Amino acid sequence: MTTFLPNPSLRRPGSDADAYGHARMPAPAGAAAPQHIERVEYGRFRNVYLYITEACQLRCSDCYMGARLERALKMPYEQIVATLAAWRQMGGSKLTVLGGEPTLHPRYEDTIRAAGQLGYEHVITTSNGLGPARRKFRRLDPSDFAYVQISVDGGSAATHDAVRGPGTFADTMVTVKELCERGFDTRIICTVSKRNETDCLGLIDVADELGVSLVKYHVMSVIGRGHGSPEDGMEPPEWLEFCARLHDRAAGHRTRVWYQPTWARRSEMDRFAAEGYRGCIGRTLDRISVFPDGRAYVCSFLFDTDLHFATMTPDGAIELNKRQNEWDLFTGALTPAGSGCGTCKAPGSCMGGCPAEQVVDGRSSCAAHDDIVPVCRLWKSSPAN
Repeated sequence: MTTFLPNPSLRRPGSDADAYGHARMPAPAGAAAPQHIERVEYGRFRNVYLYITEACQLRCSDCYMGARLERALKMPYEQIVATLAAWRQMGGSKLTVLGGEPTLHPRYEDTIRAAGQLGYEHVITTSNGLGPARRKFRRLDPSDFAYVQISVDGGSAATHDAVRGPGTFADTMVTVKELCERGFDTRIICTVSKRNETDCLGLIDVADELGVSLVKYHVMSVIGRGHGSPEDGMEPPEWLEFCARLHDRAAGHRTRVWYQPTWARRSEMDRFAAEGYRGCIGRTLDRISVFPDGRAYVCSFLFDTDLHFATMTPDGAIELNKRQNEWDLFTGALTPAGSGCGTCKAPGSCMGGCPAEQVVDGRSSCAAHDDIVPVCRLWKSSPAN
Protein backbone atom coordinates (compact mmCIF):
# COMPACT_ATOMS: atom_id res chain seq x y z
CA MET A 1 0.00 0.00 0.00
CA THR A 2 1.47 3.36 -1.03
CA THR A 3 1.66 5.97 1.71
CA PHE A 4 3.07 9.46 2.03
CA LEU A 5 3.99 10.57 5.53
CA PRO A 6 3.74 14.25 6.46
CA ASN A 7 6.43 16.48 7.87
CA PRO A 8 4.47 18.65 10.34
CA SER A 9 7.25 21.22 10.55
CA LEU A 10 7.16 21.97 6.83
CA ARG A 11 6.92 25.69 6.11
CA ARG A 12 7.15 27.59 2.87
CA PRO A 13 7.54 31.35 2.51
CA GLY A 14 4.57 33.28 1.14
CA SER A 15 4.25 33.96 -2.57
CA ASP A 16 2.77 36.88 -4.43
CA ALA A 17 2.21 34.86 -7.60
CA ASP A 18 -1.20 35.56 -9.11
CA ALA A 19 -1.85 33.26 -12.01
CA TYR A 20 -4.91 31.33 -10.98
CA GLY A 21 -8.57 32.19 -10.50
CA HIS A 22 -12.20 31.66 -11.36
CA ALA A 23 -13.56 32.99 -14.61
CA ARG A 24 -14.52 36.52 -13.69
CA MET A 25 -16.02 39.69 -15.01
CA PRO A 26 -13.71 42.62 -15.74
CA ALA A 27 -13.37 44.83 -12.66
CA PRO A 28 -15.36 48.08 -12.91
CA ALA A 29 -13.32 51.09 -13.97
CA GLY A 30 -11.60 52.66 -10.98
CA ALA A 31 -12.18 49.68 -8.69
CA ALA A 32 -9.60 49.36 -5.94
CA ALA A 33 -7.07 46.56 -6.14
CA PRO A 34 -7.86 43.64 -3.79
CA GLN A 35 -6.03 43.63 -0.48
CA HIS A 36 -5.40 39.89 -0.50
CA ILE A 37 -4.07 37.52 -3.11
CA GLU A 38 -7.08 35.86 -4.72
CA ARG A 39 -5.42 33.26 -6.86
CA VAL A 40 -2.45 30.97 -6.51
CA GLU A 41 0.07 29.91 -9.08
CA TYR A 42 -0.94 26.70 -10.82
CA GLY A 43 0.55 23.53 -9.41
CA ARG A 44 -0.29 20.02 -8.29
CA PHE A 45 -2.48 19.93 -5.16
CA ARG A 46 -2.06 23.67 -4.64
CA ASN A 47 -5.75 23.99 -3.66
CA VAL A 48 -6.77 22.06 -0.54
CA TYR A 49 -10.43 21.86 0.56
CA LEU A 50 -10.80 20.50 4.08
CA TYR A 51 -14.25 19.48 5.34
CA ILE A 52 -13.70 19.51 9.10
CA THR A 53 -17.31 18.62 9.93
CA GLU A 54 -20.39 17.35 8.13
CA ALA A 55 -22.71 18.85 10.73
CA CYS A 56 -24.95 21.74 9.71
CA GLN A 57 -28.07 23.28 11.22
CA LEU A 58 -29.58 23.80 7.74
CA ARG A 59 -30.96 21.42 5.12
CA CYS A 60 -30.71 23.49 1.94
CA SER A 61 -32.37 21.95 -1.09
CA ASP A 62 -29.28 22.54 -3.23
CA CYS A 63 -26.62 21.24 -0.81
CA TYR A 64 -24.19 18.79 -2.38
CA MET A 65 -23.34 17.22 1.00
CA GLY A 66 -26.42 15.00 0.88
CA ALA A 67 -26.51 12.11 3.37
CA ARG A 68 -23.31 13.37 5.00
CA LEU A 69 -25.42 16.02 6.77
CA GLU A 70 -27.29 13.31 8.64
CA ARG A 71 -24.09 11.43 9.44
CA ALA A 72 -22.59 14.68 10.82
CA LEU A 73 -19.06 13.37 11.29
CA LYS A 74 -16.51 15.71 12.87
CA MET A 75 -12.82 15.31 12.12
CA PRO A 76 -10.78 15.06 15.36
CA TYR A 77 -8.46 18.01 15.79
CA GLU A 78 -5.33 15.85 15.78
CA GLN A 79 -6.42 14.40 12.44
CA ILE A 80 -7.10 17.90 11.11
CA VAL A 81 -3.53 18.97 11.88
CA ALA A 82 -2.04 15.78 10.43
CA THR A 83 -4.12 16.16 7.26
CA LEU A 84 -3.19 19.81 6.84
CA ALA A 85 0.50 18.95 7.27
CA ALA A 86 0.33 16.11 4.73
CA TRP A 87 -1.24 18.18 1.96
CA ARG A 88 0.97 21.15 2.74
CA GLN A 89 3.92 18.86 2.08
CA MET A 90 2.26 17.67 -1.14
CA GLY A 91 2.17 21.27 -2.41
CA GLY A 92 -0.89 22.84 -0.78
CA SER A 93 -0.85 26.62 -0.74
CA LYS A 94 -4.46 27.79 -0.78
CA LEU A 95 -6.67 26.19 1.89
CA THR A 96 -10.44 26.42 2.14
CA VAL A 97 -12.02 25.20 5.40
CA LEU A 98 -15.60 23.95 4.91
CA GLY A 99 -18.39 21.78 6.29
CA GLY A 100 -21.33 21.16 6.72
CA GLU A 101 -21.00 24.37 8.63
CA PRO A 102 -17.31 24.53 9.62
CA THR A 103 -17.84 26.96 12.50
CA LEU A 104 -19.83 24.25 14.31
CA HIS A 105 -16.61 22.31 14.83
CA PRO A 106 -15.46 22.85 18.45
CA ARG A 107 -11.86 23.47 17.29
CA TYR A 108 -12.70 25.75 14.37
CA GLU A 109 -10.59 28.71 15.52
CA ASP A 110 -7.68 26.41 16.34
CA THR A 111 -7.92 24.93 12.83
CA ILE A 112 -7.70 28.35 11.19
CA ARG A 113 -4.68 29.34 13.27
CA ALA A 114 -2.96 25.97 12.76
CA ALA A 115 -3.24 26.38 8.98
CA GLY A 116 -1.32 29.63 9.14
CA GLN A 117 1.30 28.12 11.41
CA LEU A 118 1.80 25.22 8.97
CA GLY A 119 2.56 27.68 6.18
CA TYR A 120 -0.63 27.84 4.10
CA GLU A 121 -0.30 31.12 2.27
CA HIS A 122 -4.02 31.72 1.76
CA VAL A 123 -6.58 30.51 4.32
CA ILE A 124 -10.24 30.83 3.32
CA THR A 125 -13.46 29.64 4.87
CA THR A 126 -17.00 29.18 3.57
CA SER A 127 -19.85 29.60 6.08
CA ASN A 128 -23.61 30.03 6.21
CA GLY A 129 -23.04 33.16 8.32
CA LEU A 130 -25.65 32.37 10.97
CA GLY A 131 -25.33 33.27 14.67
CA PRO A 132 -22.91 30.48 15.68
CA ALA A 133 -20.57 31.47 12.85
CA ARG A 134 -20.78 35.12 13.83
CA ARG A 135 -19.66 34.28 17.38
CA LYS A 136 -16.67 32.30 16.10
CA PHE A 137 -15.63 35.06 13.70
CA ARG A 138 -15.62 37.53 16.60
CA ARG A 139 -12.77 35.52 18.10
CA LEU A 140 -10.73 35.75 14.90
CA ASP A 141 -9.13 38.63 13.03
CA PRO A 142 -9.06 39.69 9.36
CA SER A 143 -5.38 38.70 9.27
CA ASP A 144 -6.35 35.07 9.97
CA PHE A 145 -7.94 34.79 6.51
CA ALA A 146 -7.24 35.67 2.91
CA TYR A 147 -11.02 36.08 2.70
CA VAL A 148 -14.27 34.78 4.14
CA GLN A 149 -17.03 33.45 1.85
CA ILE A 150 -20.64 33.57 3.02
CA SER A 151 -23.20 31.43 1.22
CA VAL A 152 -26.27 33.39 0.11
CA ASP A 153 -28.84 31.89 -2.24
CA GLY A 154 -30.90 34.89 -3.27
CA GLY A 155 -31.00 38.65 -3.44
CA SER A 156 -33.96 38.80 -1.06
CA ALA A 157 -35.26 37.03 2.03
CA ALA A 158 -38.10 35.43 0.06
CA THR A 159 -35.77 33.58 -2.31
CA HIS A 160 -32.91 32.84 0.08
CA ASP A 161 -35.21 31.63 2.88
CA ALA A 162 -37.06 29.32 0.46
CA VAL A 163 -33.76 27.44 0.02
CA ARG A 164 -32.22 27.81 3.50
CA GLY A 165 -35.09 28.29 5.93
CA PRO A 166 -37.15 31.12 7.50
CA GLY A 167 -35.18 34.02 8.92
CA THR A 168 -31.81 32.89 7.57
CA PHE A 169 -31.36 35.77 5.12
CA ALA A 170 -31.68 38.46 7.81
CA ASP A 171 -29.39 36.55 10.18
CA THR A 172 -26.76 36.01 7.49
CA MET A 173 -26.83 39.67 6.43
CA VAL A 174 -25.98 40.69 10.03
CA THR A 175 -22.81 38.60 9.77
CA VAL A 176 -21.89 39.92 6.33
CA LYS A 177 -22.30 43.51 7.50
CA GLU A 178 -20.29 42.89 10.68
CA LEU A 179 -17.43 41.20 8.81
CA CYS A 180 -17.22 44.04 6.30
CA GLU A 181 -17.20 46.63 9.07
CA ARG A 182 -14.41 44.78 10.89
CA GLY A 183 -12.21 44.82 7.79
CA PHE A 184 -12.50 41.21 6.62
CA ASP A 185 -12.26 40.65 2.88
CA THR A 186 -15.85 39.40 2.72
CA ARG A 187 -17.32 37.63 -0.29
CA ILE A 188 -20.63 36.06 -1.20
CA ILE A 189 -20.93 32.72 -2.95
CA CYS A 190 -24.22 31.80 -4.59
CA THR A 191 -25.49 28.50 -5.94
CA VAL A 192 -27.69 29.24 -8.96
CA SER A 193 -30.73 27.10 -9.79
CA LYS A 194 -33.98 27.59 -11.64
CA ARG A 195 -35.48 28.53 -8.28
CA ASN A 196 -33.36 31.65 -7.79
CA GLU A 197 -31.76 32.46 -11.15
CA THR A 198 -33.53 35.82 -11.52
CA ASP A 199 -33.52 37.07 -7.95
CA CYS A 200 -29.91 36.09 -7.19
CA LEU A 201 -28.67 38.76 -9.58
CA GLY A 202 -29.82 41.24 -6.93
CA LEU A 203 -26.96 40.04 -4.72
CA ILE A 204 -24.68 42.42 -6.61
CA ASP A 205 -26.74 45.36 -5.36
CA VAL A 206 -26.74 43.96 -1.81
CA ALA A 207 -22.97 43.51 -1.98
CA ASP A 208 -22.47 47.10 -3.11
CA GLU A 209 -24.45 48.37 -0.14
CA LEU A 210 -22.61 46.29 2.46
CA GLY A 211 -19.05 46.58 1.17
CA VAL A 212 -18.64 42.99 -0.03
CA SER A 213 -15.62 42.70 -2.33
CA LEU A 214 -16.87 39.99 -4.68
CA VAL A 215 -19.88 37.84 -5.56
CA LYS A 216 -19.21 34.41 -7.02
CA TYR A 217 -21.82 32.38 -8.88
CA HIS A 218 -21.73 28.68 -9.66
CA VAL A 219 -24.36 26.39 -11.12
CA MET A 220 -26.21 23.96 -8.88
CA SER A 221 -24.89 20.42 -9.19
CA VAL A 222 -27.57 17.76 -9.04
CA ILE A 223 -25.66 15.71 -6.45
CA GLY A 224 -26.17 15.34 -2.71
CA ARG A 225 -29.53 16.85 -1.73
CA GLY A 226 -29.80 18.09 -5.30
CA HIS A 227 -30.89 14.57 -6.23
CA GLY A 228 -34.12 15.38 -4.44
CA SER A 229 -34.85 18.46 -6.53
CA PRO A 230 -33.74 17.73 -10.10
CA GLU A 231 -36.33 20.21 -11.34
CA ASP A 232 -34.13 22.98 -9.93
CA GLY A 233 -31.07 21.94 -11.93
CA MET A 234 -30.13 24.04 -14.95
CA GLU A 235 -29.42 22.63 -18.38
CA PRO A 236 -26.27 23.94 -20.12
CA PRO A 237 -28.17 26.37 -22.41
CA GLU A 238 -30.00 27.79 -19.38
CA TRP A 239 -26.74 28.34 -17.51
CA LEU A 240 -25.15 30.06 -20.50
CA GLU A 241 -28.17 32.35 -20.77
CA PHE A 242 -27.83 33.18 -17.06
CA CYS A 243 -24.14 34.02 -17.53
CA ALA A 244 -25.05 36.41 -20.35
CA ARG A 245 -27.56 38.19 -18.08
CA LEU A 246 -24.94 38.25 -15.34
CA HIS A 247 -22.50 40.08 -17.60
CA ASP A 248 -25.12 42.75 -18.27
CA ARG A 249 -26.20 43.07 -14.64
CA ALA A 250 -22.65 43.31 -13.28
CA ALA A 251 -21.79 46.34 -15.39
CA GLY A 252 -21.35 49.54 -13.39
CA HIS A 253 -21.21 47.94 -9.96
CA ARG A 254 -18.37 48.42 -7.51
CA THR A 255 -18.52 44.79 -6.43
CA ARG A 256 -16.63 42.42 -8.69
CA VAL A 257 -18.27 39.28 -10.03
CA TRP A 258 -16.80 35.84 -10.68
CA TYR A 259 -18.47 32.82 -12.19
CA GLN A 260 -17.54 29.29 -13.18
CA PRO A 261 -18.00 28.67 -16.92
CA THR A 262 -18.89 24.93 -16.61
CA TRP A 263 -20.05 24.84 -20.25
CA ALA A 264 -19.33 26.94 -23.32
CA ARG A 265 -20.52 27.50 -26.84
CA ARG A 266 -18.22 25.76 -29.28
CA SER A 267 -17.12 29.14 -30.64
CA GLU A 268 -15.86 30.18 -27.19
CA MET A 269 -13.41 27.35 -26.75
CA ASP A 270 -10.62 29.01 -28.70
CA ARG A 271 -10.73 31.87 -26.19
CA PHE A 272 -10.53 29.44 -23.27
CA ALA A 273 -7.70 27.55 -24.98
CA ALA A 274 -5.80 30.82 -25.37
CA GLU A 275 -6.21 31.38 -21.63
CA GLY A 276 -4.50 28.07 -20.95
CA TYR A 277 -7.46 25.73 -20.51
CA ARG A 278 -6.12 22.18 -20.38
CA GLY A 279 -9.32 20.23 -19.92
CA CYS A 280 -10.38 18.14 -16.93
CA ILE A 281 -8.78 19.36 -13.71
CA GLY A 282 -8.89 15.79 -12.49
CA ARG A 283 -5.99 15.04 -14.81
CA THR A 284 -4.00 18.07 -13.72
CA LEU A 285 -4.47 17.22 -10.01
CA ASP A 286 -4.62 20.87 -9.01
CA ARG A 287 -6.90 20.31 -6.04
CA ILE A 288 -7.88 17.86 -3.33
CA SER A 289 -10.98 17.74 -1.09
CA VAL A 290 -10.75 15.78 2.17
CA PHE A 291 -13.76 14.66 4.25
CA PRO A 292 -13.95 13.67 7.94
CA ASP A 293 -14.09 9.98 7.01
CA GLY A 294 -10.71 10.40 5.32
CA ARG A 295 -11.89 10.13 1.73
CA ALA A 296 -10.02 12.52 -0.55
CA TYR A 297 -11.45 13.54 -3.94
CA VAL A 298 -10.03 15.59 -6.78
CA CYS A 299 -13.39 16.24 -8.48
CA SER A 300 -16.27 17.56 -6.38
CA PHE A 301 -18.78 16.30 -8.95
CA LEU A 302 -17.91 12.76 -7.81
CA PHE A 303 -18.48 13.27 -4.07
CA ASP A 304 -21.48 10.90 -4.13
CA THR A 305 -19.39 8.07 -5.58
CA ASP A 306 -16.76 5.60 -4.34
CA LEU A 307 -14.28 6.85 -6.94
CA HIS A 308 -12.19 8.84 -4.46
CA PHE A 309 -8.53 9.44 -5.29
CA ALA A 310 -7.11 8.50 -1.89
CA THR A 311 -7.91 7.94 1.78
CA MET A 312 -6.32 9.79 4.70
CA THR A 313 -5.40 7.82 7.79
CA PRO A 314 -5.91 9.43 11.22
CA ASP A 315 -2.15 10.02 11.51
CA GLY A 316 -2.00 11.89 8.19
CA ALA A 317 -0.76 9.21 5.78
CA ILE A 318 -2.15 9.36 2.22
CA GLU A 319 -3.21 5.94 0.95
CA LEU A 320 -3.99 5.83 -2.77
CA ASN A 321 -7.27 4.15 -3.70
CA LYS A 322 -6.21 0.96 -5.49
CA ARG A 323 -9.75 0.15 -6.58
CA GLN A 324 -11.52 1.90 -9.45
CA ASN A 325 -10.98 5.59 -8.80
CA GLU A 326 -11.09 9.08 -10.24
CA TRP A 327 -7.75 8.76 -11.96
CA ASP A 328 -8.97 5.76 -13.96
CA LEU A 329 -12.03 7.74 -14.99
CA PHE A 330 -10.16 10.92 -15.92
CA THR A 331 -7.46 9.21 -17.96
CA GLY A 332 -9.84 6.71 -19.54
CA ALA A 333 -11.54 9.59 -21.34
CA LEU A 334 -8.31 10.23 -23.26
CA THR A 335 -8.66 7.04 -25.29
CA PRO A 336 -10.82 6.91 -28.45
CA ALA A 337 -13.17 4.49 -26.71
CA GLY A 338 -13.58 6.92 -23.83
CA SER A 339 -14.64 9.91 -25.90
CA GLY A 340 -17.91 11.34 -24.62
CA CYS A 341 -19.36 12.44 -27.93
CA GLY A 342 -17.43 10.35 -30.43
CA THR A 343 -16.29 13.25 -32.58
CA CYS A 344 -14.72 16.07 -30.61
CA LYS A 345 -16.18 19.50 -31.36
CA ALA A 346 -13.21 21.37 -29.92
CA PRO A 347 -10.10 19.23 -30.46
CA GLY A 348 -7.71 22.06 -29.61
CA SER A 349 -9.02 22.55 -26.10
CA CYS A 350 -11.50 19.88 -25.00
CA MET A 351 -8.94 17.18 -24.15
CA GLY A 352 -11.43 14.47 -23.27
CA GLY A 353 -14.37 16.49 -22.02
CA CYS A 354 -15.95 15.81 -18.62
CA PRO A 355 -16.02 12.07 -17.87
CA ALA A 356 -17.71 12.78 -14.53
CA GLU A 357 -20.82 13.91 -16.42
CA GLN A 358 -21.22 10.38 -17.75
CA VAL A 359 -21.09 8.98 -14.21
CA VAL A 360 -23.41 11.51 -12.56
CA ASP A 361 -25.79 12.50 -15.36
CA GLY A 362 -25.58 9.38 -17.52
CA ARG A 363 -24.68 11.49 -20.54
CA SER A 364 -22.16 14.06 -21.67
CA SER A 365 -23.24 17.63 -22.34
CA CYS A 366 -21.33 17.61 -25.62
CA ALA A 367 -23.46 14.70 -26.83
CA ALA A 368 -26.73 16.24 -25.62
CA HIS A 369 -26.27 19.75 -27.07
CA ASP A 370 -24.94 20.28 -30.59
CA ASP A 371 -23.27 23.64 -29.99
CA ILE A 372 -22.16 23.22 -26.37
CA VAL A 373 -19.04 21.60 -24.97
CA PRO A 374 -18.14 21.01 -21.32
CA VAL A 375 -15.64 23.26 -19.60
CA CYS A 376 -14.40 21.56 -16.44
CA ARG A 377 -16.74 22.88 -13.73
CA LEU A 378 -13.72 23.19 -11.44
CA TRP A 379 -11.56 25.05 -13.94
CA LYS A 380 -10.55 28.52 -12.89
CA SER A 381 -10.14 30.77 -15.89
CA SER A 382 -8.73 34.26 -15.96
CA PRO A 383 -9.94 36.00 -19.12
CA ALA A 384 -8.19 39.20 -20.17
CA ASN A 385 -9.77 42.32 -18.68
